[in-house]
Amino acid sequence: MRFLINAFTKYRDAFALAFFFAGVPIVYFIRDGLKFAPYNTFFSIGLIFGPIALTLPFKNFRFFDSPNKVTFPLLVYFLLYLFAYFYLKDRAYFTVNFMTEIQSYVIIFFVGFAALFMRDEAMENPFIYFIIALSILASLSLIYYVSQNPMYIIGQRAAFGATEDFAGNPHINSKAAFFAIVASVLALKYHKTSKLGLIVPVVVIILSLVVLFLTQTMIAFLAVFVFVCMFLYFNLSIPNAVSTFKLFFTKWYILLFIAVGIGTLSYQISKNKALLDPAFNYFNHRLETITESLFESSEEKKVSSKPSGDDSANTRIMHVNGVFERLEEAADEGNYHYILFGQGYKYLYIDVPHLEMLDSFGIVGLVFYTLFFLAVIMMCIREMRNPKNIGTEFLAYAFVYFFFANFIAGQMLDYTRMASFFIFCRFMKK
Repeated sequence: MRFLINAFTKYRDAFALAFFFAGVPIVYFIRDGLKFAPYNTFFSIGLIFGPIALTLPFKNFRFFDSPNKVTFPLLVYFLLYLFAYFYLKDRAYFTVNFMTEIQSYVIIFFVGFAALFMRDEAMENPFIYFIIALSILASLSLIYYVSQNPMYIIGQRAAFGATEDFAGNPHINSKAAFFAIVASVLALKYHKTSKLGLIVPVVVIILSLVVLFLTQTMIAFLAVFVFVCMFLYFNLSIPNAVSTFKLFFTKWYILLFIAVGIGTLSYQISKNKALLDPAFNYFNHRLETITESLFESSEEKKVSSKPSGDDSANTRIMHVNGVFERLEEAADEGNYHYILFGQGYKYLYIDVPHLEMLDSFGIVGLVFYTLFFLAVIMMCIREMRNPKNIGTEFLAYAFVYFFFANFIAGQMLDYTRMASFFIFCRFMKK
C-alpha cells in the first residue's frame, strides 16, 4: 500500500498532464461511445480535469518552481483583462451566459494554479510514457467504435457518438493523435534514455496516422506536416541521418516489422479497394471544396444560387468578411471606440480566434493578445532549438497545433486552449 501511495505521489503530476493532452478521447469514448455515462458537460470536465485536481492534496504550497517570467505573467494579465471586460461589458451579447463564462475562468485559473505548484520533474520520461500509453488506448477505442458502429460508412469522418443526426467531434481524436505522433517521434529521438525501444513508438505513430485518416481534420494534417518540417530543421544533420539509418535498418526485427507491415498494408488495400475508394474520393472532395472556398471570389459566390466549396470554410469566410464590414461601419458612423475596444465581449463566434479578438475586443485587445502570442512562439522556438528535456520539447512542438487553431478553429476564450497555454508558460522557461 505504501508503494502505491508513493508511486501515486511521485507520478501524479506527470499523469495529470499526460491525461490532459492525450486522455480526452477516452473520456468521450466512455461517454459517447460506450454510453456508460450521461451526456453531460460536467461529467467530461470532471474526468478531464480530475487528475489535475488530484495533484493538489498534500502539496507544499510554500515552494514552487518558477514559471516563464515573461509569458506566464502576460497570460495572467491577459485573462484578467478579458474577465474585467466581461464583467464591465457595455454591450452584452445574447449568446454570453454568465455562469458558463464564470465556469470557464474558474477552470482556466485552477489549471494555472495547479501547474504552478507542479515540479519541473513532471516533464520528464514518465510524462511521455503516459502520453504514449493513453494514446494507444485512445486510438484503439476509436478504431473499435468505428468497427462496431453500424451507422458508420467508410469515408465518413469518424467521431464518438456519430450518427446520421449527430456528427460527433472528430477534432477530439485528431488532436490527441497529433500529440501522440509528437511524443512517439521524441521517444525515438531519446530512445537511449526513454526505455520504450523502437517498436512501441513506431506502432503508436501508425495507429495515430490511422486515426488522422479516419477523422480527416485538416488542422491536424497541417500540424503534423509543420511539426515534421520543424523537427527535421532543428534536428537533421548528416551525422544524425547516418545514425538514424543505422538505428532502423541494421536490426533484423525492425526490417522484419517493416516488411510485414508493408506486405499487410498492400494486401489489405488490394483486397478492400472497392471499400477504400469512397474514402479517398471523399478526402479529395474535401480538399477541392476547401480550395474553392478559399479562392472563389465573393462576387462568384453571390452569383451562384448555392455557394460552392466547403460549408464550414464558407461560413468562416463569411464571418471574417463580417468583421471588416463592422469595422468599416463603425468608422463611417464615427464610433471609433468600437474600433479601439471592439463590439463587446464575445460579440460573435468567428471561428478564427485571433480575429475574434479584433471583433470583440478591438485593436487594444488584439495588440495585447498578439504580443502574448508572439512571446509564446519565440519561447517554443527557443525550446525546439535547445530543449531542456523530452517533456519541454514535447510542449514546444505541441504548440504547433494551437498555432493553427489560433487562426482557423475555435473560440478565443476556450478553457482547454487557455489551460494549455498555462502549461506551456509554466514549464518552458527560455
